[in-house]
Amino acid sequence: MHGGAKKNMPPGLPGCLKKRRLLNDKELRPEVCREFGEKFLAQGWWDDAMEFFRKGDCQEGLEKIKAYCLESGDAYLLARLGKQEPELWREMADRALRSGKRFFAWRALKQAGRHEEAEILAHELREEGWLSSP
Repeated sequence: MHGGAKKNMPPGLPGCLKKRRLLNDKELRPEVCREFGEKFLAQGWWDDAMEFFRKGDCQEGLEKIKAYCLESGDAYLLARLGKQEPELWREMADRALRSGKRFFAWRALKQAGRHEEAEILAHELREEGWLSSP
């Protein structure tokens, strides 16, 4: 098989359709959300984990994802977590730059309100073809 080959899900994790049904279930218990969030987290599937942690209002799980974002410099995932303080974005930008993740650093600089630094980095990224011209 090629292209359309079906991936096997790790045991205990819902496939795409079941995941959607679970997330749309208005009566899904927070404990179940936390359990699935932790299982997805163990697989490194951060977006899926975040969806379940949000659904179950599991702040501890969301904090784990935030810590991962800061550690890895993942500004995209941090933005998906919702509004963050400018100081956190400044820290994210610094970590992303140290990790060589300049596109994420640019995003974080914009979120932090460091517009001049963001524009300098945007200029570099445009010259390298990572950003389109405004």
